[in-house]
Amino acid sequence: MDRRDFIMPAASAQPDDMKIHPLTLSFEPELEKKFRDDYYINSLRMVRISLLAGMFLYGFFGLLDAELIPQMKVHLWVIRFGIVWPFLLGVILFSYTKPFKKLFQPVVAFTMLVAGGAIIYMIAILPAPVNQTYYAGLILVFIWGYTFTRARFVWATPAGWLLVALYEFVATQITKAPPPVLLNNNFFFISSNLVGMFACYFIEYYARRDFFLAYQLEKEEAKVRLANERLEKIVRERTAELLRKNEKLREEIEERKRAEKRKAELESKLQEAQKMKALGTLAGGIAHDFNNLLMGIQGNTSLMLLDTDPAHPHYEKLKNTEQYVLRGSELTRQLLGFARGGKYEVKPTALNELIKKSSEMFGRTKKEISIHYTLQDDLWTVNVDRGQIEQVLLNLFVNAWQAMPEGGHLYLVTENVEITKPPSEDIKPGMYVKTSVTDTGVGMDEKTIERIFDPFFTTKERNRGTGLGLASAYGIIKNHDGFFEVSSKVGQGSTFSFYLPATECAVVADDTEAEKKLLSGNETILVVDDEVPILDVACGMLEKLGYKVLPASSGQEAVKTYGQLRDQIDLVLLDVIMPGMSGRETFENLKALNPHVKVLLSSGYSLGGEASKIVAMGCCGFVQKPYDIYKLSQRVREALNNGHGYKSQGE
Repeated sequence: MDRRDFIMPAASAQPDDMKIHPLTLSFEPELEKKFRDDYYINSLRMVRISLLAGMFLYGFFGLLDAELIPQMKVHLWVIRFGIVWPFLLGVILFSYTKPFKKLFQPVVAFTMLVAGGAIIYMIAILPAPVNQTYYAGLILVFIWGYTFTRARFVWATPAGWLLVALYEFVATQITKAPPPVLLNNNFFFISSNLVGMFACYFIEYYARRDFFLAYQLEKEEAKVRLANERLEKIVRERTAELLRKNEKLREEIEERKRAEKRKAELESKLQEAQKMKALGTLAGGIAHDFNNLLMGIQGNTSLMLLDTDPAHPHYEKLKNTEQYVLRGSELTRQLLGFARGGKYEVKPTALNELIKKSSEMFGRTKKEISIHYTLQDDLWTVNVDRGQIEQVLLNLFVNAWQAMPEGGHLYLVTENVEITKPPSEDIKPGMYVKTSVTDTGVGMDEKTIERIFDPFFTTKERNRGTGLGLASAYGIIKNHDGFFEVSSKVGQGSTFSFYLPATECAVVADDTEAEKKLLSGNETILVVDDEVPILDVACGMLEKLGYKVLPASSGQEAVKTYGQLRDQIDLVLLDVIMPGMSGRETFENLKALNPHVKVLLSSGYSLGGEASKIVAMGCCGFVQKPYDIYKLSQRVREALNNGHGYKSQGE
């Protein structure tokens, strides 16, 4: 199977993907300039250290001069400390000036010539047989020049062969070295030069490959940003079109039914419900498809981060990519919340703690706002998806902050309430926990309050919001069987209150540390997904965790594979939405083959609708896309260890 990553090609780039000259190793002109700038910045510290090391070695071997040939010590020290040392020190100082960047490669190549030429000069003036041993210093110059000075191949190679030629001239024409000595010295001398050439070539080659991968990664990050912008634009355009058509339809109905006022009101409500359902279906579908796209990016980024040292220059760029994915997933969470697309993970929760945590985090970034608490001590427990409720709170906090541009006060109040006479027919009587968020901002008029929860309606300036925040918050609270109340006056601030049904269940604590651990295994897992990039990245993550993986790109292929290898397969990771044979049909066929089959469900939608129906049929768990390798390792291990059946807390 072709395992190339079509979403992030840089993640699977190979050396053959780079278009470089085989001899000079140069890229095309535009990319070559970027590489040289990057190479200079990354090399500067190493060059200075290597020059200091060269000074140290030159001075250290001056001690050998005094030991081997004391009568020539003064002459040799003049060369070492009077010529070479000042030159190397001068290059170090020159490296702190602007012109050094332009002359970087010629200067380091010339430094190699000076260091080697000085040794050849010493060989020329020293008497035999002492001078015959100084060729070893040239070998050190080759090692130093080819590997540590960061000289590029096209500059270091001519300098190296020029030193070879100069040595040959001195050895044959000046010192008249005996043939056996010359042959021996040449063998080691020329061999070290050739080895240095190869080392220099491949050092530069791998530096270019690292740069090329980083360059590709930057392009992928740009694609993620562009995808976010394109998604928002598409949603706005399609929603605006739906709103225009529904508005026109509503006007026509009102004109034709003006005589029957009650009937017209009922028809208007019906049309509004249909509009929101269609809009919710659109938003949920877009969120599902975008979650699949983010899944491929998140999975590849997780795999690359596992193999990347935190000190590597690409590590922070990979972490940035994860942040872009997180921003994209937050947008899809808003879309799914607006579409009432189900809950992710419902747990009995102490709402006071959740409010304190969210508000304190918000308050640390908005020092101009004073936050005041009136939280009931014996507050009832609520059964909620904590992440979604935190999203509701954050949307309300941000909305309040934007209503107080000069700063102000934010009042947070919780209380237990019993509703015996619901304000509308769709609200059930019973025990509720009420949360109020009050600001001292600019307030709203009646017309604004009537539209405040409409999708993409916003009173904010351009580029300060999408209008999805309060619509998403409304959808989330409604999906938790709760409701909103809003009161406001222009110039006197606003109060947003939401009610959540109380529960008698005990609060379940978070286990955030467990989510940070990678849990591995050696079982065999059948991975089923019709999206090839997602199938590839899921298989890659599971293989990284130590599992044996069998891929299947359709429900039919999964059933066939399981029928052949059922005794070897320990778990099936199954996608919900697939063409042809759906996730539900695939699960039913797998259950027919083995009533005890273990299935971990996966979807770009949250745990609701079709996914909840399949879970109720006996799945071992559910994992929401996009997931990283840590979340996947937790869910797979839970499914393998817990056996049959899965029920999210609170269901």
